[in-house]
Amino acid sequence: MRQLPVTKITDGVYLLDEFSGTNCYLIVGKEKALLVDCGTGFADLKGTVEGITDLLVTVIATHGHVDHIGGAGAFKEIYIHYADTAFINKIQFTVPFRKAFTLGAGDAKRQGVRVSDVKKGRYKTKFISIDESFKLDLGCKEIKIKHTPGHTRGSIAVIDETDKIVFSGDNVCDALWLHLPGATSLEEWLPSARWLYEMSKNYRIYWGHRNALLKSEYILQVINWGEEIMSFSKKNAFPSKVKQYPEREDGILYRTGNVFKK
Repeated sequence: MRQLPVTKITDGVYLLDEFSGTNCYLIVGKEKALLVDCGTGFADLKGTVEGITDLLVTVIATHGHVDHIGGAGAFKEIYIHYADTAFINKIQFTVPFRKAFTLGAGDAKRQGVRVSDVKKGRYKTKFISIDESFKLDLGCKEIKIKHTPGHTRGSIAVIDETDKIVFSGDNVCDALWLHLPGATSLEEWLPSARWLYEMSKNYRIYWGHRNALLKSEYILQVINWGEEIMSFSKKNAFPSKVKQYPEREDGILYRTGNVFKK
């Protein structure tokens, strides 16, 4: 397994690119380190981390999808919001499931990633439930979290208060997915998106895929799309259908029966 490409964001903060799959982030303090998300697990993420720091590393997941926790088997324990623990399925950590997911990672394959790179995890990972009371002092870097339901009910943003950076997972992005099982309604997602927009005025926002840095103007654009969907929907539809709005590559995917809180 190959180590991941690493980009330094600022002193002690690194972007670990899972070959155009998931963006994982490493925050290194004076005493400890924190890894935000662990990807699908088709690359040597742990080896990459150990090449940067020999400090004790805590792992936290922004949410419970396979492309953010599939590599869990490289670590003994991972912290995740309690609202997503109910959606953690052992199947998503199996080699066949992660191989199938990797087959769809076109950009990764173009960079030489092979399905055979997906290996069985070393550990039977323990998932530790957390809430907004979670805080971590890495030594000169203070970390806290914000519960941001939307993309999943247990989605969180990890806040590096020292460097003024928010790691937001997939909760606001291009091609926002709110149509999968475990996602909230648009109405429940909007407060999280508005919070992130307000944070973006003073913090840099890094999300989980593609072009890592989210601009404040784009966050506002996605919020406006969500508000437009609510304005023309009026009520939840039955039967529910998956739609995209607007009809462009970066539009919001949502279910017409899950626009408003039930």
